[in-house]
Parts: sequence; structure tokens; C-alpha cells
Amino acid sequence: MSQVGPPYLGAAYYPEDWPLEQIDDDIALMKESGCNVMRVAEFAWSRMEPEEGRYDFEWLHTVVDKLGDAAIATIMCTPTATPPQWLVDRYPEVLYVRRGQPMKHGGRRHACPNSPVYRAHCERIVTKMAEEFGQDDRIIGWQVDNELSSPNTGERACTCPACMRKFQDGMREKFETIEKLNATWGMDLWSQTYTSFGRLPGPDWDIWHHHSLLVAWEEFMSDSFVDFCGAQADVLHRLTNHPVGTDMMPFLGLDYGDMHKKLDLVQYNHYNSMENLWEVGFWFDMIRPLKAAPFWNTETATCWNGSGAANGYKEPGFCVVNSWLPIAFGGEANLYWLWRQHWSGQELMHGAVVSSQGRPLHIIGEVQEISRGFEAAGDFLGSTRPVSNGLGLHFSHKAAWIYMHQPMVAGFNYHKKLSEDVYRPLAQAQLRPDVLQPHVDLTSYKVIVSPFVATLDDEDLRGRLERWIRDGGTWIAGPLTDVRTEHATKFKASPFGSLEEWGGVYCTYEIPGQPRDFGIKWADGRESEGSVWYAAFEPKGAETLASYTEGPMAGLAAVTRHKMGKGQVILLGTLPTPEDLAGFVTRVANEAGVSPVAEASENLYVIPREGEGGRGCVVVEIENRPGTLALPHEAVDLLTGKTHTGTVEVAPYSVMVLKTG
Repeated sequence: MSQVGPPYLGAAYYPEDWPLEQIDDDIALMKESGCNVMRVAEFAWSRMEPEEGRYDFEWLHTVVDKLGDAAIATIMCTPTATPPQWLVDRYPEVLYVRRGQPMKHGGRRHACPNSPVYRAHCERIVTKMAEEFGQDDRIIGWQVDNELSSPNTGERACTCPACMRKFQDGMREKFETIEKLNATWGMDLWSQTYTSFGRLPGPDWDIWHHHSLLVAWEEFMSDSFVDFCGAQADVLHRLTNHPVGTDMMPFLGLDYGDMHKKLDLVQYNHYNSMENLWEVGFWFDMIRPLKAAPFWNTETATCWNGSGAANGYKEPGFCVVNSWLPIAFGGEANLYWLWRQHWSGQELMHGAVVSSQGRPLHIIGEVQEISRGFEAAGDFLGSTRPVSNGLGLHFSHKAAWIYMHQPMVAGFNYHKKLSEDVYRPLAQAQLRPDVLQPHVDLTSYKVIVSPFVATLDDEDLRGRLERWIRDGGTWIAGPLTDVRTEHATKFKASPFGSLEEWGGVYCTYEIPGQPRDFGIKWADGRESEGSVWYAAFEPKGAETLASYTEGPMAGLAAVTRHKMGKGQVILLGTLPTPEDLAGFVTRVANEAGVSPVAEASENLYVIPREGEGGRGCVVVEIENRPGTLALPHEAVDLLTGKTHTGTVEVAPYSVMVLKTG
């Protein structure tokens, strides 16, 4: 759509919920607000196929045509999160089964991704949509389904016959014999041995099921949704000329890396509040390395969240910085949920751009300000990309599944600990780490930090990591890294798979960091505390960088360094305090040629950009308080036209797009 280009600003639009004659009024308001893209049809299956085999796309063509005539692009969504009642009534075998009972019609995500019958109906509706809209140049992309994951039931398992057969067949293919599965998982304990693959159960939350079974099931469910999404992507790639993605939430149940192998771009939904807006950076730094194409933030709130009850009112300025964050981090779209508040249904109290009555909400001025800013900085943003400084932070979905069912330390939350106590202090120190899936290519990175990566027990992963270190990489590993096999069991000869050998240490003791923490003393004499876990090392060729000062580990090494080829392995037996961790990683990174991206206060996200459009950075204040930024070169703020030098005062909840050359 040549008259519409990024950055895109828009919302989710549900014209099926309103009279068609109202579209013109909505479009007039969209233009007034500055929106240039709408996301449609994600829940509209019954409107498109009111009876099996009878289709009605005329209304949707009207919507796309009218939006296009107004220079508003469309993101077309497949409606497979909400099967119509005729499908559920006629084919009840498609329903998701929990605790032996099929779910009911009336919500969403209640159909099983492994049901052959459901998959056939999904393929048919997606094919029909692609045939209708696949070559329409008013459409800029497709969204597969909506927020793929198990239903929000607290029990991440469908145990319908289709799922059980597929899981059992997958285990048969992986292990070949039931004897090998029993031996690998250690099923002699508690007489848990299975007599055949057909006797393998699905998870039952009334039973203390084996950890290896639960982790295998998590991987199976992730693979199931990946395959479900991929089947739709195959149809769309065959019949359309638009990029394809699926809007992901910050759930850890699905492997983001696997999900995007067949997709063209990453789409992401979040509803962070004023208190945890910083956390959006963690997720954006995770999804950006997944694909070369800029990501789309497909859902966020303008002013408050809410389903049956509104919550999370945002102070003035929040909408501006929240909407700029995806663009700052390398995205090219920010869309709100939703355009016009629903007048009926389950989510009446959620914030939007306009009310159910078509009246702009109080936030409309900020939306218009965002639109003007996107236009003012659009050329620079479109011709530059965020620049990595060579620091990476590992994140592992397999580790998340292992910790989900076995936290290892009371109260341990993998994502929370990784994002709050590792990513956040590094970001506050302006180190700007890319958050990397374990299989991401490491060639361009000089330093990788890998805490809590429970398993490296994958020949390809371990081999590539070893080669990267030997070629000159600096690996900061631990705590609780390389402590489980791929089957979520312990190693029998060592607490680790490779870390004793690679790190040049012998692990003497391990102590959980609950209910107390233990002191450590750094080589320069500073004293502080560890946290989470305490692995005590005897150096076997390694240099001691910090030692324990108390407890059973007193005198033993807490942090070590060991040469490995041209590179080095630094082991953290415990997690230092956030302040100490940031300082330690800063020193190690500086030695490896990795520097902070800016001299700035900790409440600023500063994202450097380079490209054909020149150099510069986007600066976003995220805590609603003043900040400071020291500029090494004169810079022009493309949003205001003002030239800045030296130390710049950054106002609360503000954005700057600074071009230096």
C-alpha cells in the first residue's frame, strides 16, 4: 500500500460488532486520531462462515475497501481462536479436554490444535480468506490466530484422544522402545515404569507426576501450537503476497524461536503498567533478534486495562512513551487494543481510542502526538536499525519448562529473576543486552551472560557454544546453568554437563539460597552477598575472582575465570546483587571491547541506531521522573527540531529521536 508506510499506528477494529453504515464515522475518527492501520477479523469466523460451507466476505471487503480509500492499511487476521457454534456442535471432538472433560463453546481458545477435524476446518477458512484477500494491496500483513497458547485454565494440557495419540507417538519416535524411555527418565523410582507407549498419560494435576514427563509434555504442547500455526502460514504463503506473523503474548509456554521459523515477522502483545514498563524492554530485546524484519507490537493499552473491571489507569504521558518503545527497540508498528470499546461481551471495561459511543477518550491527544512524532521521524527510523554492542543474555524456553515444574529453590521464578535481577540492572547500566534464544547465532557477540540456563544438553547447542568461546568469546555462566539433561534429570558424574571441565573447577558443595543468603568477597576486597543458589568451587586451573566468606562454603570460590582457547569461561556459583552484577559485567565487558551505549540515568532506555539514514538514538524515559543523557556529539531532536549538546535534561515520560550524523 504505497500511500501508507511505517511507522504504523493503529488498533484492533471489530466491524462485525457494529452496523456497516457506521464504518464511515469510525474512519473519520481514525483519520482525526492519526491512525494509519487497523487489524481486523481475528474473532469473526461466524460472520465469515455463518453455516458450514457458506461464506460471506462482502462485509469484510467493504471494510478493507473503505479503509484503503482513506489511506488506512489493513492487517488481516485468521479467526481460528474462536470456532463458531455450528462447528463445535457438529464436531464435538474438536474441543480441548481438561481433567477428562471437554471445554464448552462460548469463549475462545477452546478447540484443540491437534484435532485433525479442527485443523481441516481451519485450513478451509484460511484458504477461503487467502483466496479473497491474498492479492489485495490494501493489506500489509497477516496475523495467524490470536495469542496462541493453552487456554487460561491453569492446566497446560489437552488430553483429548488426538493429543494423547500424538504425544505417545512422539515419545515412541524419540525413544524407539519403552525400555529406553524408562531408563532415560529413571522410572524405576517409585515403580513408575511404563509397560508401553500407549500407557503414557497426559499430565494430571491431582497426581505428582514425574518431572521428565511434565517437561516432555510442555515441549509437546509447544510443538503442537507451532505446527498449528505453521499449517496456516503454509496456506498464506501459497496464496498471498503479504508477510505473515502471529501475535504472541509474554507467555513461556511456547518456544518463540520454533514458532517463528515459518513466519516472516514477529508480532507481540503486551499490557505493561507504569510500575513494570521497563519489562517491555526485556521482551522487545528478545523478539528483535528472532527475525531480520522489524517486529510489530500488535496490542497494547492506550490508558487502562480491563475485562470485567477496569484497572491500571495510566498517568499523562504514559501512552506516548509506551507507544514509542516498540519503535525505539526496532519495531515498525504499534497498535492498541482496541479502536472502539465493545458494547457487549466479555471485555467491556478495557481502555481504547474511542468509547462505545464513538467519543474520543481523554487519551486522544497523546495518540495524535504519537502520530505526528512517527511522521516527523519516519524517514530516519525507516532507514536505520538498532545497533547491538556485542552483549547477549541467554533466555531458554526449555529452562522455563524445567523450572515451571521444578523451581529448584523455593520461590524461584525463572522469568522474574532473569528479567528483574539480571536484565534490568544491565539495562540500567546502559549495557543494552540482546536477549537470545540458545540457538541464536553468536558470531556477532563478544560477551554472553547465561544464568539459569538449566540444560545445554544438546549436541549442536553445546558444540556451537564451545566453538564460540574457543574463538574468543567471553561466557559468563551460572548460577544453575548446565545442571540438567535435556530430559530434566540430573547428571550422574558431575553437577554439570560441561561446566567443571570448561570452567577449570571442581564443585565441592551446593547450597540453596533459601531461607538466607551468604556473603562473598571479591578479589579487590569488596564484600557483598549472593542469592538464589550457592555452588562452591575448588579451582583446577581457574582463577578465583570472588570467594565465600561464610557458611559451609567459606573459603571456596564463588566466581571463577578460566581460559578456553582464545576465549574464557567465567562461572557464577551464585547470583550477585543486581548492583554488583551490573558492575562486574561492565568490567568484564569493557575488557572484551563492549561498552555501555550511553552515559545516562538508569530511568532512560537509550537505543543507538545506524543505517543509510545516518546515526543517532531513540531516548525514552520510562519511570515518569527526570533523567539525564550525556551526548558525545551534537544531536538534533527530530521531534522538536532542537539541537542538543553536552548533558541533556530528559523530561518525565518523554521521547527524543536524536540524529547525530
